[in-house]
Amino acid sequence: MKNLLLVAVLLFCGIYTVDAQMRLRTPDGRVVLLYDNGTWKYEEVKKADPKPKVPVKSDIELSKPILLNKAELKPETVIKGVSLKLKKFSENKNIVKCDFQLVADEEKVILKTEWKIMDEEGFRFFGFITKKSKIDLQLSNGEIVSLNYTRDFEPKEYPNYGFTIFKAELTLSEDQIRALQKGYITKSSMQWSRRVEEYDVFNPDYFIKELPKILK
Repeated sequence: MKNLLLVAVLLFCGIYTVDAQMRLRTPDGRVVLLYDNGTWKYEEVKKADPKPKVPVKSDIELSKPILLNKAELKPETVIKGVSLKLKKFSENKNIVKCDFQLVADEEKVILKTEWKIMDEEGFRFFGFITKKSKIDLQLSNGEIVSLNYTRDFEPKEYPNYGFTIFKAELTLSEDQIRALQKGYITKSSMQWSRRVEEYDVFNPDYFIKELPKILK
């Protein structure tokens, strides 16, 4: 009976190594130990001790403090796209665009934003830019950078010209400055006081091109 069992094991297993006893590997990956006296058993698998987790410092932690030049760059259109809300009322006057302007001194970087909404009653649809408003920028490396406004800004409507202007500004932190240089802008969204909308990106490499101009 033992011989038959041994033959069956040999038929369904492959020889692994030969040491003081014979080791055979079964089709499901387990190892069988065969002893000279005809007995056998499964080899115990020892679990490896887990490697201790080593804290990894981020690029930001390893970077040196940012040094700034005093500069005021020209405004450039970065965001420009169709507003789904405005499109419900007009097939032509439904564009929202935003110009960015970087202004720096030796202590901080200000990002001035000028939103232009192609509707003379922009407040009715979008409300204000408030302390809760923010621009979310998704980068090509998958990171999302949130640019938060820190105070309220009222719009200025131009009924005779058919558009509304929102002028506002925010301060860029060192973490945001570093992050914005690591990838192109692929998506953008704006959180107004009355709604959140996503817009197309017109100038995806804006920060990659412009931030080095204000950095020492």
